[in-house]
Amino acid sequence: MARRRAAILLLSLALAGCSGGLLPAPPPPPKLYRLSPAEAVPAVGAPIQAQILVGSVDAPGALDTARIALSPSATRLEYFADAEWTDRAPVLIDNLLLDTLAHAGRFSRVAQRSLALRADYVVLGALDHFEADYGASTPPQVRVTLDLRLLRMPDGDILAQRQFAATVPATQNTVPAVVEAFDAASHRALHDVPAWVADSLPRSAKQP
Repeated sequence: MARRRAAILLLSLALAGCSGGLLPAPPPPPKLYRLSPAEAVPAVGAPIQAQILVGSVDAPGALDTARIALSPSATRLEYFADAEWTDRAPVLIDNLLLDTLAHAGRFSRVAQRSLALRADYVVLGALDHFEADYGASTPPQVRVTLDLRLLRMPDGDILAQRQFAATVPATQNTVPAVVEAFDAASHRALHDVPAWVADSLPRSAKQP
């Protein structure tokens, strides 16, 4: 009986040793990054009472991911290893767009279209560029390009359409420095959106 217990113990130790040597250790989880929120600014002009809803921001498949994109050349797109956004890139920009309009101090009602609220006007977007461009220099330059459309509801007529873009060089060739450039470029690209929306609305929407 004692010999049998000893044999079982030795077999268990042997299997444990084999599994420890054959199975690789799981990789560490990726470091997560996000964009900083928009800052409130003093209101300029009369408050706009119309309800502004922010719809979804679309993106091509290569950018519709939580992975942080980099472009080593004009025809290639890759991703940083061991680093990701806290959400998909178009969702980050969508949330920052909503935040920017809400903190602009001009609009009395701003919300997400997904809340199924009645919309007077809807802002829709398409994210064309959201990558660190290594094609011209190292450290890279971060490119953020967003096409926006302002629609009047419920008929869906397009009142205005414009591209907003910014390029910010990273201070170092490190992921944290590149993320800082992503953050600065995103805020810079969206800086003029509230004024554009306000200027594009009909006069009736700007009256109290």
